[in-house]
Amino acid sequence: MNIAICDDEENIRIYIRKLIERQEMLCEITEFSSGEELLQFHNQENAKPIDILFLDISMEKMDGMTVAKQMRSQMEKRQEGVWGSLPLLIFVTGHPEYMPEAFSVNAFQYIVKPIKTSEFKKVFAQAIREYQYLTEKRQEKTKEILVRSGNTTRRVPANDIYYIESSNRKVILYLQQEKIEYYEKISELESELKPDFFRIHKGYLVNMKYVERYDRTTVWMKSGDNLLISKYKYQDFVKSYLEYISEEDK
Repeated sequence: MNIAICDDEENIRIYIRKLIERQEMLCEITEFSSGEELLQFHNQENAKPIDILFLDISMEKMDGMTVAKQMRSQMEKRQEGVWGSLPLLIFVTGHPEYMPEAFSVNAFQYIVKPIKTSEFKKVFAQAIREYQYLTEKRQEKTKEILVRSGNTTRRVPANDIYYIESSNRKVILYLQQEKIEYYEKISELESELKPDFFRIHKGYLVNMKYVERYDRTTVWMKSGDNLLISKYKYQDFVKSYLEYISEEDK
């Protein structure tokens, strides 16, 4: 879990860090001394995601509300949901009368300065529960792969794919109603789709969900197709398939 503190007063940042550390939660804490510094970090393409953000609402130069609006705007441009999403935004303020505006940026909570230990502990516990819930929901989401063909990009749910075939420098996705062919390496898809898909042959990547039966030479899919399985892959496939169906039965 990654927690960020953004406040232009160093003593406040130090104090919040100490309060977090007292909660004995395994996390990494990053400090920002200005809204500009936080936004610069947040807008980096490969920036480490922030899960919980403590943001001072009344910083000089760029106040916390402006920072929050810009962060939410960036999320919308990336077509990310704002409600029920990370980071969980907790305003830290000496002016609680400003807090009704916090709903416009989907703030999770706020803490009033001077910060009371008991109040911080209560709000932090709420944030942890929400973080754990959102993390579990995110993991339950169906995987999707991006199919790029020319100037068109399409999202294909992994659950809709029976299997994938490698053909020269292209791959073919076999779905219930269609086949999709585009340039991609099957090895890249193998890494992306594990453990629900298994590479039974250099030319085939199968969705465990749609395996009907198998023997030492063939895997029969629920789509009606029979696929060759490599003798070198057979033992690992059986192990992975049994693990998959045992998880499905839980």
